[in-house]
Amino acid sequence: MNILQHAYDELFPEDNNTKILELTYNGRFKGYNANIRMTKSHITVNASKNWKDVSHEIQKGLCQELLMKLFKTKKTTIQMELYHNFIRQLANVAPKTQTHSILEQSFQRINDQFFANMMEQPNLKLGKGINRLGTYDYTSNTVTISENLLSNDLLLDYVMYHELLHKKHQYKGKAGKRTRHHTKAFKEDEKKFPNHANCEKELENLVRKNKQKKNWFF
Repeated sequence: MNILQHAYDELFPEDNNTKILELTYNGRFKGYNANIRMTKSHITVNASKNWKDVSHEIQKGLCQELLMKLFKTKKTTIQMELYHNFIRQLANVAPKTQTHSILEQSFQRINDQFFANMMEQPNLKLGKGINRLGTYDYTSNTVTISENLLSNDLLLDYVMYHELLHKKHQYKGKAGKRTRHHTKAFKEDEKKFPNHANCEKELENLVRKNKQKKNWFF
C-alpha cells in the first residue's frame, strides 16, 4: 500500500499528478518527526522509523498534514484529526530515558517556583545549539538545552521555564490549521518569570557573542 499516494489522492482527487510519491522511514529523525520534499519528479515524505508500527490511517494523516504545508492549502480529513490526536498523546507515553544533573537541578528549581512541584520531569538533554538555546519535543517529551547556558543559572532557568511552558500548554495542533506554539496564554505565563524582558535581552547578547566566537575560528 502506497500510503502517501492514497493520502494525496484523497486530498486532490481531481489532480492528474505525474510525480512519484514515496514514504520512507529512517533513523535520522528522533521521536515521531518527519519532513516532506518535492523535486521535479518526486514527492517524498521522510519519517522516523517509529512511524512504521503506527496505524496506516494515522500515517495517512501525517502525510496529508505535510502535503498541506507543501502546497499551502487548507483542508481537513478524518485521518488528519487522528494524526493530531495521536501526537497529543505521545508526551504521556514517551519513555523517560535521558537526564542531566545540571538540567535536572534547573528543572527542580522551576518546578518548585512556578508549577508547585506538580509537573512530571521530562527527558532532559544537553544540546550544542547556538541560535536555538532550547527546544521541547512533544513527540518524545524531551527538553533540550544548549550547553552554552550551563554557566549562567539565570538564563538556564529562564530557557528551562520557556520549554516547560510548552509541556504545560501541550500540543494545540488541529487538522488543516497552522499549529500555534506561542499562544496568548503561553505568552502571559512567560511574562511571569522575573525580569522577563531583561532575560530576553541577555539571551540575544549571548547568541550574538557565540556567533562571533564561531566565526572567529576557521
